[in-house]
Amino acid sequence: MDTVLTVPPPVSTSAVANNLTSLASALTSTSLLHPVDSLKDVTIFAPSNAAFAAIGPIASNLTTEQLANVLEYHVISGTVAYSSVLTSGPAKMTFSTLSGGVLNVMVADGKVFVNSAQVVTTDVIVANGVVHVLDK
Repeated sequence: MDTVLTVPPPVSTSAVANNLTSLASALTSTSLLHPVDSLKDVTIFAPSNAAFAAIGPIASNLTTEQLANVLEYHVISGTVAYSSVLTSGPAKMTFSTLSGGVLNVMVADGKVFVNSAQVVTTDVIVANGVVHVLDK
């Protein structure tokens, strides 16, 4: 090794550093920022800023509780699913989310999809797990 290893940043810092400012803003407005930062072994499928913009009119009409539920649907607690886990496992996997929902993860033609959204950025390492960015 020729450099000092550093501890990965929490989700809140990493979201801003990786241009996921809409996610950071939504986590802050729903008071989920600290709870998500403090989860252990987490995988987050984070919508990109463009994905948030696409649902802007819908999101603006949600209550804080409804928005929190949508955000929690994108969080898997208790599992750190790096891209190698997603691509080397079965062609279709399911994960229970923090909101109690189920995410379907599929690999098709070497691309990872979560429900119908494509993972466009993989393995953003955070202090308590990993973040994958979705296109929608």
